[in-house]
Amino acid sequence: MKNHILLIIFVFFAFIVKVDAQNIYPVGEYMQLGKVEFSNLEVKNSILYFPLGKLGLQILDVTNPQNVTQKSIYNEFEWREKKKVFGSAYCVNISGDSLFLAYGELGLKILNISDPSMPFVLGTYYRYQDVYACELYKNFAFLGLKNMGFEIVDFSNIDNIDMVSRNNVKDFKVENLQVRPPFVLMTGGYRGILIYQFTDPFTKFKVKGFPKNYNPNNEANKLIVKDNIGYLANDFEGLTILNLGLTLYPVKMSNIKTNGKAKDICLNKNYAYVSGGNAIEVFDISDNENPVMVFEHKEKKKKFENIVIEGNYLYASFKQSFRKYGIMIFKIE
Repeated sequence: MKNHILLIIFVFFAFIVKVDAQNIYPVGEYMQLGKVEFSNLEVKNSILYFPLGKLGLQILDVTNPQNVTQKSIYNEFEWREKKKVFGSAYCVNISGDSLFLAYGELGLKILNISDPSMPFVLGTYYRYQDVYACELYKNFAFLGLKNMGFEIVDFSNIDNIDMVSRNNVKDFKVENLQVRPPFVLMTGGYRGILIYQFTDPFTKFKVKGFPKNYNPNNEANKLIVKDNIGYLANDFEGLTILNLGLTLYPVKMSNIKTNGKAKDICLNKNYAYVSGGNAIEVFDISDNENPVMVFEHKEKKKKFENIVIEGNYLYASFKQSFRKYGIMIFKIE
């Protein structure tokens, strides 16, 4: 009798966990042809900003997930030594009606997007290194360079954007950059994670006591920091959760394997969404030392890459073949 009661209690609590758990289901898809290089996605007011590498920045209206339409494409080149040099749209960051675009060889572009169908350039910054990532802090932009660490520019005068500081890290390709004052955190693929402390007006940088060569045993693809906890899309290792509040070094609190290589991550309430391989997985992270997968969506023919959440929708980029790619839209329940 006692065993029967315990079984009933177990089933009851398992049911409660399942009911409370978030899940996703597909409600729309937008397919295209072309060879692309993904980096991130941003959505604001049902407008999706989709960097496509050499193909430029695509702007999509996702108001109706079943009828996604293109608003515009931003693509630009410059003449250098009698050659056309095209930018590569790698990463976007939005503030108000301004979009900050990491534009590869053409540096940083600041676009006015008050009318998404007609974006236009407000300001440009270029300094000999491909810009791969961008993060904003007050009137400063932290720029992740493709092979040389990062630098900081002041865009308060948009007609004269000035570099105020830089920190060279040779051959460190910045995949992802986050500013959490007084720290800037960078992931660099197989080079791992770098965490620097900065001071305003950014005259000096120093390592926050962490070893410069800290590496989480795999490619560090995307790091999100909430309070003193880091949530890392850690390639073959899956989802790794780090304690970043210690004085000496990051400590791995837990790790849970994902269906494929963990490429991107976003947080929503007490849940982490991780994309990689042919799946998007949802993890309950209310207990950081014991994350639990509560839902998984798989697509046999798709490889998911970048994800972003706005409201009750999750947007995911994917590749279906060498030259076929697109956006898949999910409703969050």
